[in-house]
Amino acid sequence: MSMRPDIQLQLDALADMLEHWVARVRHPAQFWPQFETMAGEILDQCAQAERGQACACIQAMLKRHAPGLPPWHERDDRAPPETPGEGK
Repeated sequence: MSMRPDIQLQLDALADMLEHWVARVRHPAQFWPQFETMAGEILDQCAQAERGQACACIQAMLKRHAPGLPPWHERDDRAPPETPGEGK
């Protein structure tokens, strides 16, 4: 199943800003809470059938644009926690 166009647009926008965002962040700890919130909002809008594809898109954008950051995308298939440290 392909993703709805609005979900794809949001993922594309996140990917477009990711490269610039990572270049400006002073420390990865500043990046993750913001990224997890934004990615989580997109994933919350996904239908169950879209979720795996959306997670794969997020994983690909992180590998492409943020290889030096801690691997959020390798944690598991769940949505990011609402608050840092939650869900561990």
